[in-house]
Amino acid sequence: MNQIKLPAGFRDSILEECTKKNKVKAILNEVFASYGYEEIVTPVLEYYQTYSNAFNTLNDQEMYKFFDRSQDILALRMDMTVPIARAVTTRFQDEMGPFRLHYCANVYKVRPSLAGKQSEATDCGVELIGLDSHSDLEVLTCALDGLQALDLPSHILEIGTVRFFDEACRSARLSEEQRTKLADLIDRKSMVELKDYLQALDLNDTITAFFLRLPLLSGGQDMLDEAYGCAFTPALREIVIELKGLADELTALGYGRHVQFDLGKIAHLDYYTGIIFEGFIEGAGTSVLSGGRYDQLLKVFGNDLPACGFSFKLDALIDHIEAPEKRAKVRLIYGPRQKVEAMQLARDLRREQIVELVPGFTDEIIIKEVEA
Repeated sequence: MNQIKLPAGFRDSILEECTKKNKVKAILNEVFASYGYEEIVTPVLEYYQTYSNAFNTLNDQEMYKFFDRSQDILALRMDMTVPIARAVTTRFQDEMGPFRLHYCANVYKVRPSLAGKQSEATDCGVELIGLDSHSDLEVLTCALDGLQALDLPSHILEIGTVRFFDEACRSARLSEEQRTKLADLIDRKSMVELKDYLQALDLNDTITAFFLRLPLLSGGQDMLDEAYGCAFTPALREIVIELKGLADELTALGYGRHVQFDLGKIAHLDYYTGIIFEGFIEGAGTSVLSGGRYDQLLKVFGNDLPACGFSFKLDALIDHIEAPEKRAKVRLIYGPRQKVEAMQLARDLRREQIVELVPGFTDEIIIKEVEA
């Protein structure tokens, strides 16, 4: 017998999972709105060229692609940052902003079979476009307030910056190929391979020691003092000073115990230019939030504006969210001649509870409570 199946990497969301997602969306949308962010909705399809322009290196094997009637290549959106950057440029070509935008939308990425991840995921996030890195604090506090509003048992926002690694590679005069290899080893914290590779590069002892220490530069604010000691150029030390200033501001605002730093954090999207950060909660095996600063992306589309944003990963969150309390429910059974009367009664009852209408066979109306 033929079976009706879904494509690999896709699944149906039903019953309690839907109510949990709707609860999370409502909570996050309220937080975003309180910061002045307004909703944006973009099409699920973009031109493939939009993404190829946005990324220096694009793995198009991760994209769902189609041809339109003109034989142009279309793609299901693989994130929301690129479509929003395109939309702002298209709709506000001559405006400088700032634009505060929020969204909840499904994004699509081809996942390897048996990878344990779905190809369709729901993201809820914000993009602050038109303000420079002085606004990083606003974006970070919005992310932290979102985590707090979800009433999770424990949460941490882990902050890094792509500038620390990039500046070190520039000062060490590494090639792009060397930089890419080094980034992979640091990201995987593969210390044995990293040590062997650094020895092969024949760098001086100070720079070698820096890159060996980089994957381990993570923890609380005290770690930034250690990072300062490892920095081998004035530019690297200035980056650490900026992070220490950000840490002081977050602490002054009461977020200190929920913030950590990771200077070995490597960006997995190549349009990031400044801070990058991830949110983690107790019991989740992966981050439930990610974001960063991307000051060059909008220039690709013709509108040179700085920007910063983040997104919550709802599919990683909902297993850790309590389902909303169910409203009282009754079942209203009515006979063939009581249809209109039953409808009127149900309308009144629905002000206080959920009413299910059930056609019956006798000329009477019966109301029965339904267990939650």
